[in-house]
Amino acid sequence: MDNNFFNIDKRTEPIDRVDGRMKVTGGAKYAAEYQIPNITYGVIVASTIAKGSITGLDTKNAEKAPGVLAVISHLNSPKVPGYDEGADPSKGRTKGEGLKVFNSNKIYFNGQPIALVIADTFERATYAASLVKAQYQKEPFQTDVQANIKNAAKPKAEWLADYKRGQAGAYKTAPVKIEAEYVLPIEVHNPMELHAITVVWDGDDKVTVYDKTQGVKSTQESIMKAFKLPEQNVQVIAKFVGGGFGSALRTWPHEIAALLGAKKVGRPLKLVLTREQMFTMVGYRPYTIQKLGLGATQDGKLVGITHIATSQTSSYEEFTEGTVNISRMLYACPNVDTQYKIIPLNLSTPTWMRGPGEATGAYALESAMDELAYALKLDPIELRLRNYAETDPEQNRPFSSKFLKEAYQMGAERIGWANRNPAPRSMQEDGMLVGYGMGSGIFGAFRWNASVKVRLLADGSLVMQSAVSDSGPGTATAMTQIAANAFGLPTGKITFELGNSSLPPGPTQGGSGTTSTLGSAVQEACVALKQKLVELAKENSVFHTENIHTVKPEDLIFEDGHIVLAS
Repeated sequence: MDNNFFNIDKRTEPIDRVDGRMKVTGGAKYAAEYQIPNITYGVIVASTIAKGSITGLDTKNAEKAPGVLAVISHLNSPKVPGYDEGADPSKGRTKGEGLKVFNSNKIYFNGQPIALVIADTFERATYAASLVKAQYQKEPFQTDVQANIKNAAKPKAEWLADYKRGQAGAYKTAPVKIEAEYVLPIEVHNPMELHAITVVWDGDDKVTVYDKTQGVKSTQESIMKAFKLPEQNVQVIAKFVGGGFGSALRTWPHEIAALLGAKKVGRPLKLVLTREQMFTMVGYRPYTIQKLGLGATQDGKLVGITHIATSQTSSYEEFTEGTVNISRMLYACPNVDTQYKIIPLNLSTPTWMRGPGEATGAYALESAMDELAYALKLDPIELRLRNYAETDPEQNRPFSSKFLKEAYQMGAERIGWANRNPAPRSMQEDGMLVGYGMGSGIFGAFRWNASVKVRLLADGSLVMQSAVSDSGPGTATAMTQIAANAFGLPTGKITFELGNSSLPPGPTQGGSGTTSTLGSAVQEACVALKQKLVELAKENSVFHTENIHTVKPEDLIFEDGHIVLAS
């Protein structure tokens, strides 16, 4: 991003992360680390079959175990009012309305939560959970993408409809063509911090949740919707998040289970998934098969691109992503056609992973471009330059900015691209084969809504507040730097408070749009505050001149905590 976007002084010195000391000294509190009086502990019992129904659930031994307060299942769970309102399937996106935990005896995937054991210690809850025994009526299941290609279908979302520019399959008639298939297996996020939640109900209609979430306000919204609660009665706190990578972009069944458990026993409850459960309960990058056909003239000009992707979703929810979209816009090509299909399987719902479907698609397209360059006996960078898109070929609009050519040149210079031997298996270092590679990618430049509250205190320090979480990229640090440049204060005089839904609404930490969204709000808030200070300055005797009442913000310099006339 251009440094001038936020008016950031290029001379600004790098700063340490503003929350770094708290993190490395143990002062930072994560979702499972809040010490709540009278706390209880929940442990999830998971299904051991992939499809079917529960015909019997023996919880007696678990209920009799020491310290156990309750065992919740579909047999005795409190009702979730929001379950009566289904998700809108036409949207084709997930937002926490998927699996209705403890709502029926149906099993949709192996590892599905079927019970929650609550005890006065974590160890007792863990032991009691091992005593729960389930009987099932098994049904034939499908978990293999390759074996179910015939069941692939177009998603409901309109934005994922088949695309065609020019002639479909035009690559087949090109002088030089390649066809390739690329398979990406399931990949699991598994960040350092396990998914965890601590729930504190105040009566039946007010709740505070300490959660591992990338979206403080979106989690608040999900809980409000599920339990039919007003906004002021749901407080979500996520001041520190130990890595999300997409896994904490939505509200998962274990979070609703914890809310139900705390409500059932009338005491605060803490639930932490096991490392094993992280593989089945909080999403993953879906298994995806991609078929690419590329055709070009002898001199390397693209004639046609065909990109077909088939991915998986769960049997109870439609998950989609923009896997094929990159092929529509990255290169100047007259004939492009894409198809995207999904296969419902007896697995849990996938989710966006860093990077999401666009990265999956870029891997396949760029691998195919390398194959085409080899077939043409052309340098891979040269092939891309000969098909460089000066304008967006999908929307037929100019790019607001584009420095991909410069990136090619800079990258090539820095890794010594010109010195490589293009022949496969021709280069070695210390007896090992080595290779040089390059690739391009596209992702949306997203900006959402955000609000920031800014207060200038009597001691000259600045306090900013917004209900955004920080799953690792350093949002508080970035906002501190933006405010320092916008307001002319040293970074040490600025505090950024986040991770609480009661603060002004902030964006979800995802989609690479947090800094552009929130940073814009910080910039605007600082400008507005400077305007207020200009009005105050007009009344200060220091500035009394003939034209003082015509002074504008641009006539003043805000620097090192001082305000002076630019003249």
